[in-house]
Amino acid sequence: MPKRRYLPAGLLRQIAIRYRLFGALILISLLPLLVTGYISWAESSNAIQQKSRLFATEIVKQVAKNLQLRMADIEAGSEALVLSDPVQAALARYAGDSPAEQGRARADLTHILLANYGSFQDVDQKYFLTPDHQVLDPQVFAQLGQGVGDFSRAAASRKGRPYWGTLDLWDGQQSIAMARQIYFKSDNQLAGSLFLGMRSTRFSTIFDNVNLGAGSEIFIVDLRAGRRLIQSNEGAGNSVAPALLKQIAAAARNGETTGHLAYNAIASGATRASGYLAVYTPVPRTNWYVVSTLPNDLLLAEAQAVRDDIVLIGVISFLCALLMGYGIARSISSPLERLAGIMREIKPGNYALRMHDEGKDEIALLAQKFNEMAANIAQSHEQLEQRVAERTRDLEQANLKLSALSMTDGLTGIANRRRFDEVLAAELGATLQRAAQPLALLMIDVDYFKAYNDHYGHQAGDACLRQVTTMLHQHARRASDLAARYGGEEFVMLAADTDEATALALAESIRAALEQLQLPHEGSPLGHIAVSIGVAVLPAGAASGAEDFIRAADQALYQAKKQGRNQVVLDQH
Repeated sequence: MPKRRYLPAGLLRQIAIRYRLFGALILISLLPLLVTGYISWAESSNAIQQKSRLFATEIVKQVAKNLQLRMADIEAGSEALVLSDPVQAALARYAGDSPAEQGRARADLTHILLANYGSFQDVDQKYFLTPDHQVLDPQVFAQLGQGVGDFSRAAASRKGRPYWGTLDLWDGQQSIAMARQIYFKSDNQLAGSLFLGMRSTRFSTIFDNVNLGAGSEIFIVDLRAGRRLIQSNEGAGNSVAPALLKQIAAAARNGETTGHLAYNAIASGATRASGYLAVYTPVPRTNWYVVSTLPNDLLLAEAQAVRDDIVLIGVISFLCALLMGYGIARSISSPLERLAGIMREIKPGNYALRMHDEGKDEIALLAQKFNEMAANIAQSHEQLEQRVAERTRDLEQANLKLSALSMTDGLTGIANRRRFDEVLAAELGATLQRAAQPLALLMIDVDYFKAYNDHYGHQAGDACLRQVTTMLHQHARRASDLAARYGGEEFVMLAADTDEATALALAESIRAALEQLQLPHEGSPLGHIAVSIGVAVLPAGAASGAEDFIRAADQALYQAKKQGRNQVVLDQH
């Protein structure tokens, strides 16, 4: 058994021995240090990242709870308002038919809103809307009124429960909005809606006492709008890194809630992307997420300091190992270099060269064995060349036989699928010949052949296929016509210089000749062996791919089977 050659050994043999010795000594001295250093750095990095993730996760959860408390406070106040008797009475008057009462109801509702929310500077929009989502305040201009109405429609599916979202204002600003439907307490019929639009400062206190360190950020992002709603750093802008949005959206689609991810983004004022760790958690009943981001550079600063110390120690160890390796390598590599020089000289075939080396060590033994090997090679070289010539002739003959067998179907003795594919490709690729001659393809299938095999046995089925093969040979018009077994009980016949009429006549003669034999087939409704034939003809000069040409014939064969079998169908496409 030949000795295996492994890739590292092969690579090392391309390097001089002295350098291998250098490398071995360096690795021996540096490898333990590098491994322990890497493990220490990796473990410290992982520990820092793990602690940071846990801490940031608790922070975003707490911020989300604080936000929910602020939202719940607003929801509770709005619920008390819409269920109050003054609001219910005013909405009831507006629902009547008296214009005067409707005007008085508008005034009362406006007064109620000012009384309840007028003292809050961060509540910019406060409106009552009709059941059909029209703002009751007549002073609201159309663009704002349309946006408020659309937002109110979105709240309709909540059936009186608060709906939170964002509203783009006319000046490019964004408002955090809440809407809820109002129902009459008397009959639980829809009375209208309440809309509140607030600045982000309404919720800014949720970030009080939150500090994840320099360079970190915590904010609330609207996943649908793709921008920030509320943030601890007001000067950071409203944009969010696309990579961060994309990963949070993917997590939301997968049903994930609180989690963490890594992404790259270009920080403000920077010229290249930096890595970040982000922790996120959703705000229930909204498209909002509380997100905390931390730069990787800050997370790994401590671990990088440890790594720098390890690198310094490694450099010192490397220099020491280099000096030791040089002295040891020279004592071993010099005689081996002389041996290598002799071996390079005999490479062209000059096996008369010999190496003379004094000594009793392994190198001297190697030189002795090399001299014996050179003598044996010279003697064996001529015998080897003769054997190679004989084996080459045997291989050529075997390849010729194998090529013939690979093109023939073992059961029927005609061409197989591989041979058919080659001939078809050659016919379709012969541009000059195709320009002057049509090409016909017959796809032939033995009807109910599986039933024949099941009833008479596989040996009888094989005999049946050979009978069909004989029929195809008898009806081949020219030596250039190719009959082949396509697979199973399917056969094909390729006929050059054959138009549609001639191809149909050829197919019908094959079908009729087999039918005249009246070979019994009790599993067939016909009572005898029959074939269905699909015919496709490629006119002279027409271009087609092999797959399209075969598909046309196969579709015609399918039509012949569909129409009752034992017939010939010409493809009409």
